[in-house]
Amino acid sequence: MRDRDFRSCAADVEAALQRLADERVPLPPGRSRSRGAEPPVLGASVVRRAVKVGIGAGLIVLAGAGGWYAAGRPTPERIAAALPFTGDKATTEPAEPPLDVRTITVRKVKVPIAVTYTGTIISQQDATLQARVTGNVTERPFEPGGHVKKGQVLFHIDPRPFEVALQTAKSQQAQAQAQLTFAQAEVDRTETLADKGYATEQRFQQLQANRTSAVAQVQGAEAAIARQNLNLDYAVVNAPFDGRASLSTINPGDLVIENQTQLVSVVQLDPIDIQMALSSEDSEAVRAAMRDGGVTVSVLGEDGKPVREAKIYQLDNRFDPRTARRLVRALMPNDDERFLPGQFVRASIRTGTKDRLLVPTVALDSQLAQQIVYAVDANGTVQQKPVTTGDTYGENTAILEGLSDGDQVVVDHLQEMRQNLKVVARSAGEVEPDRKLGTGDAPASGKPG
Repeated sequence: MRDRDFRSCAADVEAALQRLADERVPLPPGRSRSRGAEPPVLGASVVRRAVKVGIGAGLIVLAGAGGWYAAGRPTPERIAAALPFTGDKATTEPAEPPLDVRTITVRKVKVPIAVTYTGTIISQQDATLQARVTGNVTERPFEPGGHVKKGQVLFHIDPRPFEVALQTAKSQQAQAQAQLTFAQAEVDRTETLADKGYATEQRFQQLQANRTSAVAQVQGAEAAIARQNLNLDYAVVNAPFDGRASLSTINPGDLVIENQTQLVSVVQLDPIDIQMALSSEDSEAVRAAMRDGGVTVSVLGEDGKPVREAKIYQLDNRFDPRTARRLVRALMPNDDERFLPGQFVRASIRTGTKDRLLVPTVALDSQLAQQIVYAVDANGTVQQKPVTTGDTYGENTAILEGLSDGDQVVVDHLQEMRQNLKVVARSAGEVEPDRKLGTGDAPASGKPG
């Protein structure tokens, strides 16, 4: 279509619109169009004609604008104004300014080499107290389940039978001592007579045997006294060390049997041990690290964060052939008694350090099954980078693949990020490990990160 045809169409459209605007319904005789008067009612023929003209004009406008657009010509202003979908948005809407984002500089930092095991809490001192004598309990002067001190009295067993037995043993000892004195005197007298030939050798030997028997009787009586004194000691049950007593079902009046009745158990709670069974590889790493200054064990809470630290101080002298594991023990402070014997804990064993790229965990996003981060290049353009992640260390996560030392990673407005987006990067510093544990928190998983 030629230029003049388009111009002709445009002129026809404008003329049609002008005729429609000039249409009037004739007024009755004697009436005039006064200012502010009600608009006249259009006749049916006029309305039909107006509709036809309007539809035709619209089609002409669309055809003319389309042809004009196809020819690469700018649409005339009056036609463009009649089309709601035309116009240059770039000239009507201002461009959005670049988004301000916070970034962190990725750095390699030293993180702990750690493996995670399930450990068992055990007490360094754990005693089960049994009755050492048979008798009735007369007193239980401690609170079951409470703290006890070394030497504190826990039970009194009726001592009267042992006191009577002690008096009997003492009387027997006195009798035996008297017999020994007499036997010794007989030997002394007979020895002089035997030297002069007034006593037979047989008589002298008999008296010597009597003396030996009297000595044995004295020794037996003394042993009986010691035994009854020991029973009196056993009638009082004392705490063997500082610790915490268990609950007890033994009450005053109960009969307890020697070496059969369990009275109570006492355990030491501070410090306390963690016992773990290590594989051959990890056992060797621990042994080597102990030569270099010690191995730290972090007890992990339910959220995977360290809650307590311990030091390995004992290794067993053999592997269990059934499990191919070696037992190790770590000593841990426990003044708050949070950990009790028999409790299972997750323990992270650190045997050294290694270099890892870390990013704040909040900088990680995901698309389907792929972890990604948004890096900002030197031109302020966002680049979406797939990454392979390792362990988490406190608030940071190790990046095994996908980033380089010095990369700038976005840490906020992640929901607005997209490839090639222009941003203004505001540096929030560099990634640093958590200083609470020296080289960073222990990893949350058991794999090397």
